[in-house]
Amino acid sequence: MSSTITTPIPSTVNASTLISTLHNHDIMIKALCPGLISYDFVSGDASTEATYSVTDKKPMGQTTYKLTLTNVPDGINSLVNAKPPVGTLTIAAKWRVVDGQLTEEVEIDGNFMMKKMAKGNVEKTHPEQHARLLEMAKA
Repeated sequence: MSSTITTPIPSTVNASTLISTLHNHDIMIKALCPGLISYDFVSGDASTEATYSVTDKKPMGQTTYKLTLTNVPDGINSLVNAKPPVGTLTIAAKWRVVDGQLTEEVEIDGNFMMKKMAKGNVEKTHPEQHARLLEMAKA
């Protein structure tokens, strides 16, 4: 199951500054996890690719999952590996700064119920995440 979220980059945000913002894993984690409780570095190198253990508050309660962030020249890849009580869930996203837009291509894998719930959540919350990242790139 896939989704694409696209947000125009305002003229007040420089593309290279936005890419630098995406490459800052601390900023990415805080933008991606509005209900963030805590996160810990697990492995890797935060300047290229690193895995974190993230504890987040979700509508269904507190959850802990692995988040891998991989910096690429025009953005960042994110990979969530979660094990909720009803099965496994994988959310892979490619965040790119291209042609004046922040584009996120999301692939969701899990059982039917988890995919449907995750897709609805992605489509509802990720435009807000884009807005937060653009704000952080202005600062």
